[in-house]
Amino acid sequence: MDDDQQSTPRSDFDARLAAARRAIQPVAQDARRGSAMGVAIRLSTDLVAAVAVGGFLGWLLDRWLGTSPWLLLLFFFLGVAAGIMNVVRTANQMNAAAAAEADRETVDKSASGPEK
Repeated sequence: MDDDQQSTPRSDFDARLAAARRAIQPVAQDARRGSAMGVAIRLSTDLVAAVAVGGFLGWLLDRWLGTSPWLLLLFFFLGVAAGIMNVVRTANQMNAAAAAEADRETVDKSASGPEK
């Protein structure tokens, strides 16, 4: 077999692969944009829920023990702290996942060789 015959299928495959990646890229960008909106809603819901639960528990305990407004304030701030901790933990997990994905993409690009 000729070197020309062996390199043609490989270069043809590389060209088709590059074209497919370019075609998929806009869809992936739209998915990331939608995913970012979902993440923003999740983070805000986590924060609001923690504050609401803390405030409700404080209000409930204040009514039961007659210590108004001290437990409400205490549990409100505990809810704020818990909500912020949840948001930070979730953001760190997402950051680690994004870094791992970027590393995978870098490895994939280096394994496939330079694009022409």
